[in-house]
Amino acid sequence: MARGSDTARLPLEPLRRQVADATGRSASFIDVTGVEVDGNALEVTFQTPDEDVPVADVVVEGPNGRTGTTPVRLDTPSGVNVFGELLRIEYAGRDAETDEILVSVDQQVGDDWRTLLGCGQMWAVQTSHRGEDVTITCHVETPSDPDDEDGDTAESEIDPASRSDAGSDADAGAADDGGLLDLDR
Repeated sequence: MARGSDTARLPLEPLRRQVADATGRSASFIDVTGVEVDGNALEVTFQTPDEDVPVADVVVEGPNGRTGTTPVRLDTPSGVNVFGELLRIEYAGRDAETDEILVSVDQQVGDDWRTLLGCGQMWAVQTSHRGEDVTITCHVETPSDPDDEDGDTAESEIDPASRSDAGSDADAGAADDGGLLDLDR
């Protein structure tokens, strides 16, 4: 019996996700350029852009009203520990109108990952804090461009010495709050 050849069209996004998982990169940065069959596996050729790595600030608002911020590089998925909950934050693109960074956020549940945010800037995490169920609100901010003269200058007016003092207070308080924001990379 003769074997015939046929073709099928498959969605590209699952393949991009598999390549991202296999290479430790962010799926949004992978541009698949070719696929070949190599024995029992697919050999995927891909490119990543030659642009600056986006960095965003992850802001966490705790149940006691305290706020913690940490910068996160988005060329690879980043792990952030928020009150004992492990989150994976990944670059998802930029808003076409505002140029703000968008992310996807997954929460580790056992050995699996549950999506909290498919693409956006704000999400909430359900967790337990000091024996009580609480909701932790998080969002991502796009840092302002230091060369942008029209941008918000309030942050540049903060004394760098006071910023480092505030950081040490936040770090000391974070330890007794169960780890407000710990980078796990």
